[in-house]
Amino acid sequence: MRKLITNSLENCVGCNRCVRVCPITEANVSSIFDGNIKVEADNSKCVVCGACLLVCHHGSRAYEDDTERFFEDLANGVPISLFAAPAVQTNFQEWQRMFTWLRSLGAVKIYDVSLGADICTWAHIRTIEKGKTVPLISQPCPSIVNYILMHKNELAKHLSPIHSPMLCTAIYMKKYDNLNTKIAALSPCIAKAHEFDETQLVDYNVTFKGLAKYMHECGIALPAHPSGFDNFQAGLGVLYPLPGGLRENIEHYFGKKLRIDKSEGTQMVYKALDEYAVNSTQQLPALFDVLNCMEGCNVGTGCIHHGEAGAVNMFDIGFTMHKARTEALGKNQGQYLEDIFSEFDKSLHLQDFVRTYTTLPARNIPVSPSSIDNAFAILDKFDDDSKKFDCGACGCDTCYEMAVRLAKNIDVPQNCLKKAHEDAKRDHDAAVDNMARFDTVLKDTTTVKDVTSTIVSDVHEINKVIESYNKLIADIEEIAMSINIISLNASVEASRAGQNGRAFAVVAEEIRKLSKSSDESAKRTKAASTKADTAINNINASVEKISSSVKASYENVLAISESTKNILDASQGEETAGA
Repeated sequence: MRKLITNSLENCVGCNRCVRVCPITEANVSSIFDGNIKVEADNSKCVVCGACLLVCHHGSRAYEDDTERFFEDLANGVPISLFAAPAVQTNFQEWQRMFTWLRSLGAVKIYDVSLGADICTWAHIRTIEKGKTVPLISQPCPSIVNYILMHKNELAKHLSPIHSPMLCTAIYMKKYDNLNTKIAALSPCIAKAHEFDETQLVDYNVTFKGLAKYMHECGIALPAHPSGFDNFQAGLGVLYPLPGGLRENIEHYFGKKLRIDKSEGTQMVYKALDEYAVNSTQQLPALFDVLNCMEGCNVGTGCIHHGEAGAVNMFDIGFTMHKARTEALGKNQGQYLEDIFSEFDKSLHLQDFVRTYTTLPARNIPVSPSSIDNAFAILDKFDDDSKKFDCGACGCDTCYEMAVRLAKNIDVPQNCLKKAHEDAKRDHDAAVDNMARFDTVLKDTTTVKDVTSTIVSDVHEINKVIESYNKLIADIEEIAMSINIISLNASVEASRAGQNGRAFAVVAEEIRKLSKSSDESAKRTKAASTKADTAINNINASVEKISSSVKASYENVLAISESTKNILDASQGEETAGA
């Protein structure tokens, strides 16, 4: 089927409103995109109930209709006739002037779907009178039909065999008025596009909201004079936009002798259909009149809703519908309705308005008890209390439903508020524990830093001593050189003195030996000092490197400690504010 619901995931905030209101578990898929939860519609499961469109406040969900294509074809001279749902009167105050404008654009004829609704009522009555039908489910609402054909195939045999009012109108236009033009529907319903595609009887689904938007964007000024419909005035079919409209029409003919139940609204009607499926035929009403929209087609999925420009309130709708009912019942003291059906008996063939259905079963994702247990484990839910927390923040009514969605891989654990809260608490507790560890590391690092500073200071002192020692060696070398000179001078003098200088020569020799010994000691000491200098220089470089590393580590640990404290303080502040 055609994709009708669109997504703008960049606008999605993961609020789960769409999940909460959707009657189909698998029609919304939650995933993580760029670190954020996003919810996307799965059009292969979607019945186009439109509930997500009404509750999405962020512009993530929208829909597609045929408004743009309709006006393009009209501008290109394509012959198109229209029919308008009765709800046009509650959605457009100047609907008759709007008809005049559409005719000026080339619309060939404009029909009232109330005619098709009367044909639909007549066909139902004649079918019921034959007494050969099973309990019937009304099908003016394509979302209901989608639900049954896609998700509840066992109910397909109960779907009314009579076409919807719109398609009854289209059949009448084509077969009985011999219109050869394309047909466009001015429609209150997005899902009608699926009905039109399936039956190939209508070419364009122009929703009221799409039409109003087009007129606004184009700055359309409506003509002054009004125009009406091209078909004869219908009867109570005008009430079909109301909840129970079909029921009121049939009860007008049968009275209360025929059991007709009704249900409407996305939060009720699909559950009612599920209950219908498990009841015995004897318990079921002759006709189950069901509508997707709580307030009927007057506020359908493709209508102008409350808060939007041009929207009407429920009392305006009630006034308009009551006026139409009064006018229909007042004609010829009600005989007009009987006359319409008599005319239908003469001019229409019931079989022309009968529809057959083809089921399109959606491929539901199977789950097993073990996969659901695994999903609960992923959500950290192991006892009955946690499994029945049922806060609803994930969009599901129960934690069990969330576990099923997780088991089907159409949701993510991060969507569970309780798990997210507990994970955050664990992270907070871990941060507190890490903070204590940081403090210990900081203290140890401070100690190492202090010891390193002391070593650096001591090495500097050693450097000073080595420098003094080197100076002392230089002094010794200078003394040895002086002694050596003295020794040489003494030897010369002893030689000059001859025999008398022998004793002096002995002294000179001893002085020379002392000089040599001092010089050799100085050289050995200098060599040792050179090695000591090299070692000390290496120690200096190592100590400086260690000192720099310790200082950087200390600063990093201090920065991490302060950052962690700030995060914890902010977290505790938020918890206090939340409390």
